[in-house]
Amino acid sequence: MAAVRDRLAHAQADAAEAQGRYAQAVAERDQAQVQLEDLEQAIPTTRAQEAALRTEIANRAVVLYKNSDTSSGLGILQTNDPMDAGRKTKFTEVADKYYGKRVQELHDAVDRQQHEQADLQTKRNDLADAIPRFEQEKATADEKVAKATRGVAIAGQVEPLRAAGDPIMGPSVLTAAEMAAWLRSSGASPRLSAGVTVEQIAQMYVDEGTAENVRGDVAFAQANIETGGFSASGSDNNFSGLGACDGCGGQNRFPTALDGIRAQIQLLKAYAGGGPLTNPPSPYWWGPDPTTAANKYDNFGGKGSAPSWRQMGGGKWASDRSYASKVLGTYDKMIADAEGT
Repeated sequence: MAAVRDRLAHAQADAAEAQGRYAQAVAERDQAQVQLEDLEQAIPTTRAQEAALRTEIANRAVVLYKNSDTSSGLGILQTNDPMDAGRKTKFTEVADKYYGKRVQELHDAVDRQQHEQADLQTKRNDLADAIPRFEQEKATADEKVAKATRGVAIAGQVEPLRAAGDPIMGPSVLTAAEMAAWLRSSGASPRLSAGVTVEQIAQMYVDEGTAENVRGDVAFAQANIETGGFSASGSDNNFSGLGACDGCGGQNRFPTALDGIRAQIQLLKAYAGGGPLTNPPSPYWWGPDPTTAANKYDNFGGKGSAPSWRQMGGGKWASDRSYASKVLGTYDKMIADAEGT
């Protein structure tokens, strides 16, 4: 539990960082867009001010020209008061300098605004290109958090079952989707009856196990061992070696995958001494007559002799003394895959 909780904490920290990068990029992009919109209004305004000032300067030049002596250019000084003429001359010089300086300031302002606009456009475009990557990083991090959260839940369910000695009876910890995903990732090449999928098989194990309070996910692991990754016995719909023995020439056949899985779950319940059946006894394993089938289940010779998966080898389900460790070893791999470890 400590390991899976640590993994969850790291996943949550990574997700928070990914969310922060994404949120910052979106905020900066939006800010750049607002600034660009402001500049799109400001640049024409500044240009208009520059143009108006240039027009004003031109108009002043015309007025000055008209009021000047064309021969000497000193018409502006034609006044009876020399001091007044001096003041006019000085005023004209100062005004020309002011207007000229102001025009240059407006021209420089437009240049700065255009450079700022180009920089903001580049920044906005770069952020727009980066945001999908940050969004994907965030989604990946969120998936890891979900996986780690699920891992904590799985560990919390599996630990007490292991501590209890891996009983046959109990709930399925893994979902059908997790079981099927593990099988597909294991490199197995399932060969099942026509029209039946791995996902459907996994769901049958969960449903049948739940009905009888047998751990259907471990029964799925058992079937994986018996069939070599569901690559054999698919046409017989016998996924657990029912009817097979070291000196026998064959094994039982079942009309459907559900019939084969139901018989397997019911026999596991009988070995575990798990009490009365919820579903009718399988006619393809216990016998076609319902009364006889129920009697055979109730009086099964191995009834209650193997309440734990650890007891299923060495002559119970199989003669192989390492049978239980193989089944539970496969189950551990399924758990690790679902936990993300």
